[in-house]
Amino acid sequence: MSNGSPIPSIHLDASVVGEKHCYDAWREAVRAVYDVNPSSDHSSTTESVKAWLLNDLIFSDVSFSSQAFSHDNRLSLDSNFLSVQLYRYGGSQGLLGEYSWQIAPGDIHIFDFSREFYSTASDSSVIGVVVPHEYIGYDPSRHPPHMVFPGNTSMGKFLTNTLLALVGELPSVKMEDAEDLSRGFCGLLEGLLKPQDSPGTMERKSREDRRNEMRSFLNRNLSDPNLGVGNLCQQFNMSRPSVYREFAETGGVANYIVQRRLERAYYQLASVPEGARRIKEVAYGVGFNDPAHFSRLFRRRFGITPRQAASLDGKGRLTKLQQELPKSGRVNLSQLTEWFQSI
Repeated sequence: MSNGSPIPSIHLDASVVGEKHCYDAWREAVRAVYDVNPSSDHSSTTESVKAWLLNDLIFSDVSFSSQAFSHDNRLSLDSNFLSVQLYRYGGSQGLLGEYSWQIAPGDIHIFDFSREFYSTASDSSVIGVVVPHEYIGYDPSRHPPHMVFPGNTSMGKFLTNTLLALVGELPSVKMEDAEDLSRGFCGLLEGLLKPQDSPGTMERKSREDRRNEMRSFLNRNLSDPNLGVGNLCQQFNMSRPSVYREFAETGGVANYIVQRRLERAYYQLASVPEGARRIKEVAYGVGFNDPAHFSRLFRRRFGITPRQAASLDGKGRLTKLQQELPKSGRVNLSQLTEWFQSI
């Protein structure tokens, strides 16, 4: 490939694969990273993917209908990468390992995909980048699994402007410039990982770290039906009043545990739907002893029953999709997976 050649790119939407196969083509195109399931029985034709391979960074500009996403680090081709996401409109909420999060338009979110990921999203348009860990010195044992840079902060605005400007230029970028642009963007992200603590913030950070460790402990042990304040007291050598103070803003330890259990159950049911027979298994798996009580709490929290959450359109794919698509569509579906294999 000559230096004057454009960087590799993909364009996939209804005009390429036809409205009949639009959603299934989208599902196949992103399966290297996500399992996706629509939030309704309606077959969407709004899914669109534009992607560019800049050195070993995968930039994307995607639009999609309301749906659920899941990423299982045990099943993906290679999970040692970060996902940088900027929602232009829409939004999502979900779980990354033991952490819950919510995305609003304009904020930059960075996720470590060496962990399990579940989310539900509304109709959205998202700019994204996939970055291998080693390109920015990311270490899952030292660095946070999820970072947020609000769009109304100086750093958030800088990141947003840089990302949008770069994506806007990618269609005209040549191979000879790919390495320099990739290195520059990775240098920016690497700078965000460096400690920025001042002496005056160390005490506050220490308390935040302890609080995060306590929440992480609870999230890792949600399947224990007896999980509660006593576990935290013993694990962290703290008195009950001290523990209560740390969870006052979340409505108490018991409320925190119940909400995390319900959230995890929701994303498991919505992201990996297998029918009503899974409901009891999911309820027990997140620490509820009584499936009926679980169902009442679930409906109160989300406005739908567990069965309705589990009835979202599942993983079925058109078995002849590749054969029925135009030749260009068939190439696009495999190309994105090949990119992930290459990084």
